[in-house]
Amino acid sequence: MKKMYLNIVAVIFLTLLSCEKKQPINANAFQNRWESMYGNLTIYPNSTFEYHRYTCISHSLSKGKWKITNDTIVLNSFEPKGCYFIENFLIGPPPKDTSTNHKKTIKDCMPNTGYIKMKNEKFYIKDSLLLFKTPFNNKELNNFYNFKRTR
Repeated sequence: MKKMYLNIVAVIFLTLLSCEKKQPINANAFQNRWESMYGNLTIYPNSTFEYHRYTCISHSLSKGKWKITNDTIVLNSFEPKGCYFIENFLIGPPPKDTSTNHKKTIKDCMPNTGYIKMKNEKFYIKDSLLLFKTPFNNKELNNFYNFKRTR
């Protein structure tokens, strides 16, 4: 009888232990200025963000809204107002056909800045880093899309 009682207590204990739910991350943890190798991302308390990317020959920006899903922040850009070249958040190889013009926000405008379209770009926090959810095999690309907390 005593052995059966101990078995029941052990099963209940293990069941309760396995049911521990992970607490969703607090939105305040994301609100900060984050820096990467080629840019910075500022996440504001009013559920907006601003991202600036710098290269040796250009500057691009993005502004938009963010939301928290479990332990992940999801970024989505606003539609740009003004004259910009449209860029993706993930930088790919240049197009094979170089005769085509870059996509612009306004036809026949002469942009000198890029606008980065973020569509459901997901990040999570690990230690003091904001890590892009899509891992790359190339370590240099990981550094490009991962951010370090500045404050």
